Amino acid sequence: MKIKLLTLLSLPVLLASCAQDNDLDSVNMSTQNEKQSTADGKNTSRFLDLTRYTLLKESTNHPQTLSAGQSISMEYNGSTYRFIMQADNNLVLYRERPGLTNVLWHSNTYRSTGTPSLIVQNDGNMVIYSDGNPLWSSNTAVNYYVANPHVKLQLYSRTGAAIPSGFRIKVILGGNNEERNDIIVEDFL
Repeated sequence: MKIKLLTLLSLPVLLASCAQDNDLDSVNMSTQNEKQSTADGKNTSRFLDLTRYTLLKESTNHPQTLSAGQSISMEYNGSTYRFIMQADNNLVLYRERPGLTNVLWHSNTYRSTGTPSLIVQNDGNMVIYSDGNPLWSSNTAVNYYVANPHVKLQLYSRTGAAIPSGFRIKVILGGNNEERNDIIVEDFL
């Protein structure tokens, strides 16, 4: 009897947790916490909010290619977030503050030779090439044409009951007038 009661009481919490884990990264975070209006005008949550993400800023430059030394950057609250195709063939996402630079993510494609470029292709894939040879790929190719492929940055604030407040940054592939894939998602304080 006690086991059945505990199972009955813990099932909704378990289901809500599993649903959030499965849906959290596949849902556009800027709409995750929006309320849906019902016919009678009342608002209802789409699902249980354990963590809230709020879009703070998006990069204004959305290129299709980055050659060696080129970057996408945006500033927020004294920090500069830079996604750069370095001359050493490594693609790196930095958080730069006065006197402190942190690597948030890198492709781990360092090479001492070669001329690198990052290309967001019309097949939906983002690839680092060095002298025409692929070094790294986002593995997001599709079997149809992607018009206006590009890459951009988005910065979110992150709050929740069971986690410390912080930030989330995303590198997003776009094309066909939509955000198509979250390539890099990094949480930090």
